[in-house]
Amino acid sequence: MLRKGQVRIISLILITGIIIASVSGVMWWGLPMLEKSKVTSEIRQAVTVMETVKNAIDEVSSSGGSRVLNLDLQGDMIIEGASLERLPDGNVIVSLPADGINSVAYTVTTEGITSAMNQWVPLDGFSPISQELYTGNETNPVTLSGGVVCSFTNLCPSVDINCTDPSMDKNGAVAGTLLGNGYAVEYVGCGATDYVTLSGPEKSVVGFSGLNNAGVIVVKAVPIGDKFKTTFKLVYRELDDLHDESGAGYLTQITKKGNSVVKVAEGGSVRVTLVIAALDRFAPTGVFAEKTNGPLTVSPVTLSFGSS
Repeated sequence: MLRKGQVRIISLILITGIIIASVSGVMWWGLPMLEKSKVTSEIRQAVTVMETVKNAIDEVSSSGGSRVLNLDLQGDMIIEGASLERLPDGNVIVSLPADGINSVAYTVTTEGITSAMNQWVPLDGFSPISQELYTGNETNPVTLSGGVVCSFTNLCPSVDINCTDPSMDKNGAVAGTLLGNGYAVEYVGCGATDYVTLSGPEKSVVGFSGLNNAGVIVVKAVPIGDKFKTTFKLVYRELDDLHDESGAGYLTQITKKGNSVVKVAEGGSVRVTLVIAALDRFAPTGVFAEKTNGPLTVSPVTLSFGSS
């Protein structure tokens, strides 16, 4: 017979699976969810900031040139993507990231829940991110991809994690603790039944030209004490063309140039300029469209911060 705690954990696992399946199939949360909750001015401002950045990147990617944005930030913003490399002959090339990271992330602190906790939810269209979640407790270890098993002790308010891969062991882990190999602690739940949720590596989900948007804003809230860290991430994914005879694919590649991080103290704000500029398109050697296996055309767009 299953004990009460075990039933709760199994229920959580089932609910998590249902939520992930629903989000991957249709947009049933997103802006409607944000509007139905008690949306704070910080969240409305964050959505506006990310939409402004997305529109400017889309314009530069399709039309070239550059844009300069003045942004009032109330949280941290990080440019995550490719880097520029200067060769000995003076030429500059774009080095594509091996992990496929291609995004701009903006994190603000909120008082209440503004999105589904511990999972990325798209504000428009299908999610460009796939990520596994694993929920367990002191009597229910979890098995990660690759067969690594992690068990939990001293659960609540933090947790000690012991894995069959010792490099992932952590004592006193809390939400946001990195475990290595792309895994992290998403949430430590303390209450009638204590549990912990781990997240796996983020993986990019390829879309299709004419069906999906290249750039999609996703949002995730993680509880930190009595508040929530809500992260908005603008993710650009590869779009493959099913109707092109060569099976061509296209990618808008976020490329870091100069300062790529802005840090803002909690409760504070800062005005920055974000410079967005186009570079020459290119077809990377030995890289092909993931779904159609045709030539992949990369349109690099550089982003860099400066104070204003």
